[in-house]
Amino acid sequence: MKLILTISMVLILCSCSSIDNPTTIYMVRHAEKVDEENPDPSLTRAGFTRAQDLKEALKEASIDAIIVSDLQRTQLTAQPLADYLNLQLIIIPIQELGVEQYIQGVADEINNNWSGKEVLVVTHNPLYQLIGQALNTPELPAIDDATGYDHFFIITKSDDPAERARLSHTRYGALP
Repeated sequence: MKLILTISMVLILCSCSSIDNPTTIYMVRHAEKVDEENPDPSLTRAGFTRAQDLKEALKEASIDAIIVSDLQRTQLTAQPLADYLNLQLIIIPIQELGVEQYIQGVADEINNNWSGKEVLVVTHNPLYQLIGQALNTPELPAIDDATGYDHFFIITKSDDPAERARLSHTRYGALP
């Protein structure tokens, strides 16, 4: 509850921006995945719980789009919120495109189709940092690959490509 309250306060602060028609990007890493040799593993029980926590944290936001990769762990993390908001997931295929084109694809999707809107991006560690660079954000901090599933980044981006985006960083969901 305390974490949801923190996220709510950050959302209110972001909505009081002086930027005209900002784009707000909520970015998280996918929830906890099953530790196995499968290149496309599902979520653990804690991961499914975290996906529900993400829905609770963002269900009152005005999310217009949800962007995920073609790997099921990102889709399973985003699906409860997508179902709640009645949104279709926008899938950028990392396996087909490769990492560089995936990162550019996410940035292009946001810049070309969702300017002035609110977008959730569920992605991978450390790709969230590279997506942040492509969106001209301040440097996003590194997170631990084994435990860093609860980081929640809020990027407020102007329409002016020369203006650096603003970044808020908090955490969400129950700790594993």
